[in-house]
Amino acid sequence: MPTLATAAALRRCLPVLLLIATAWMHPAAAQELLVLGGLQRADTGGESSYGYGYSYQHNLAENWFASFSYLNEGHVTNHHRDGFGAQLWWRYPFADRAFNVAVGAGPYRYFDTTDRNDDGTSDNHHGWGLLASVAATWYVGGGPWMVQARYNRTQTPSSIKTNTLLIGVGYQLDRGDRGGPVVPPPSRGDAVTGNELTVFLGQTIVNTFNSETSFAKAVEYRRGLMRYASGTISYVDEGESSALRRHGVAGQLWLERAFFHDTWTLGVGAGPYYAIDLSERGRSASGAPSRWSGLLTMSASYRFGEHWLARVSWNRTVTGYDRDTDVVLAGIGYRF
Repeated sequence: MPTLATAAALRRCLPVLLLIATAWMHPAAAQELLVLGGLQRADTGGESSYGYGYSYQHNLAENWFASFSYLNEGHVTNHHRDGFGAQLWWRYPFADRAFNVAVGAGPYRYFDTTDRNDDGTSDNHHGWGLLASVAATWYVGGGPWMVQARYNRTQTPSSIKTNTLLIGVGYQLDRGDRGGPVVPPPSRGDAVTGNELTVFLGQTIVNTFNSETSFAKAVEYRRGLMRYASGTISYVDEGESSALRRHGVAGQLWLERAFFHDTWTLGVGAGPYYAIDLSERGRSASGAPSRWSGLLTMSASYRFGEHWLARVSWNRTVTGYDRDTDVVLAGIGYRF
């Protein structure tokens, strides 16, 4: 079983490995995937920490694009916070579209491990805020590689407010007939997926200050519903640790796109998760927690044959009893 350090490294490096793999297999590579890292500073106390993020950018028009991003705001006193943001951006391209500057804003859903108590317990706080950003992007040689510097401001009424300065690299998942962003993006007339059955193994990390871990496994059935939408029904066994034992079933709706002649797919899904078996442990156990939670997932797949695929998924369970988890899974699936 992998160690906690290995699991944390895997969770951070999955998008990096995906970026390298797509570039290596498709050097001649619309849409863009970025990996960024840098520094974070919190308003409260003036503390600094690391920060990193992953972002998927979807071009809408010459001067407009949308993004879905994961932002990890590092660790400051009493706060281990991360979250997901959806933003609408306006950009100004110049230098024959090789450079652009952009401003974007949108809702930010954060997850904060906080309230470290004398007895070793902690709480999971969830909330909404604003994610406002400024970015400068250089398309190296017109693409497909790109370099971006980004400043983020999180404005949250019930939690810390932070500033992050990040720099990173990206890769265009589609290519056009001119340099810079691909506008308009390619479209398709059929669903991204048909029917898929996938078996997973991985690790669960409980979102406490102790980050308890356990062995995880899952089975997922996926079916395409329309061009960019699919649905899944999953059985998830999060294993057993000193803080939690839980397994159950989940149903999710997905937004999903395919790239490189349908070889790669990227998607994000959300839906309810019902715990068939649930045992909350530790000094902060509430006694009778709800069996209903939310499940938010980011997933990527690689199709290496007519019927076979490999898939990696990062699941975030969202609970009301301070037992949020990250379930990192890798598996093999069959398409039919």
